Amino acid sequence: MDKNNQLNTENKTFIENGFKGKEELFLTAFVLLSVYLSLGESIIPKPFPWMKLGLANIATIIALEKFGNKMALEVVLLRVFIQALMLGTLFTPSFIVSSSAGLIATLGMIFLYRFRDYLSLISISLVSAFLHNLVQLIVVYFLMFRSIDLNSKSIMLFVWIFLGLGVLSGGITGLIVEKIKIRRVV
Repeated sequence: MDKNNQLNTENKTFIENGFKGKEELFLTAFVLLSVYLSLGESIIPKPFPWMKLGLANIATIIALEKFGNKMALEVVLLRVFIQALMLGTLFTPSFIVSSSAGLIATLGMIFLYRFRDYLSLISISLVSAFLHNLVQLIVVYFLMFRSIDLNSKSIMLFVWIFLGLGVLSGGITGLIVEKIKIRRVV
């Protein structure tokens, strides 16, 4: 009887560890996918060198949809960290802008995901992209341009174009994820 209990305990531990191993495998796959998509976007022509479509967020949205809040946050934070290591921008202003915007946008995405029954992935992605660009602008302003007057027409035009392009790219990202037709975890 003692031996059977020991085997059951070992099997239970093996099953629990096996599931955790699968989750770690998916986390690794999502982080790699997001890093590859982010780096791949570098070759796409853009109106400004720092602008990206945000295709790396495809992996974040899939992780949120399939595995929940924790994995979505891990994907974003690990992607930003690994990409900064690869590009040599760790702890630079670029890293601060990217990590803060990515974190706030993902937290916004997680909040909106609570209303998933009423919101599509496209709308969640749109709002998340807007938040991402808004936080980027705020952080860049405080890091580098505090002395500039924001009431200038040219600056406001740039801000609205930047936010508009971000929302457009968020819509494209959300549409791609919707077309993949991921089954939700309920």
